[in-house]
Amino acid sequence: MRQTGSRNRNHDARRAELIAKLRRALHAAGPNPPSWRELAAAAGVSLSTLTHYFGRRDDVVQAVMADDRAGADAELAAMATPAGDLDASMRVAALHLLGGFRHGGLDALFATGLREGSAHPLLGPAFLDSALEPTLAACEARLAAHRTAGELRDGDLRTAALQFVAPIVLAALHQQQLGGCSVRPLDLDAFAADHAAAFVRAWRA
Repeated sequence: MRQTGSRNRNHDARRAELIAKLRRALHAAGPNPPSWRELAAAAGVSLSTLTHYFGRRDDVVQAVMADDRAGADAELAAMATPAGDLDASMRVAALHLLGGFRHGGLDALFATGLREGSAHPLLGPAFLDSALEPTLAACEARLAAHRTAGELRDGDLRTAALQFVAPIVLAALHQQQLGGCSVRPLDLDAFAADHAAAFVRAWRA
């Protein structure tokens, strides 16, 4: 017999199942964040069930963000690992990050994080911790390896990582989530290659 207040044996599996449904609802929401009731409906459960598994609405969003981060280890490791000399490595890194936005769901993840997190005291830092800062840290690790190899000039690696990552994020969101592909189309592959080359010229030892 289960004691009052204890978890069902399938609690974690059921919670993971709900997170997958809630992620789809958040990512497909568009400009208007889904309400607590809309999230429950998207998950196919009652409000009391959603409260039981997560707590409040903010807790749902944080749970989805944390789950996104937990599933990103392989992609972040790839970003952190150099691939050839500085020129080749940064070109590969730019295309890798761009590929995450085009094919790996980063566009919806970042759009949701920015929509939910902007000016929010809890969800803003949660988005930073789950997505943006891990991406920057992985880029910093890649750059640190090139500095150790004598290929990168002195300078703050966090600044360098921001200079490398930010234009790719902006370009990808511009073209996909913001509709720039129809307003002012951009060849993202060419942009990524040009950006990587410019970054290397600025930071080469």
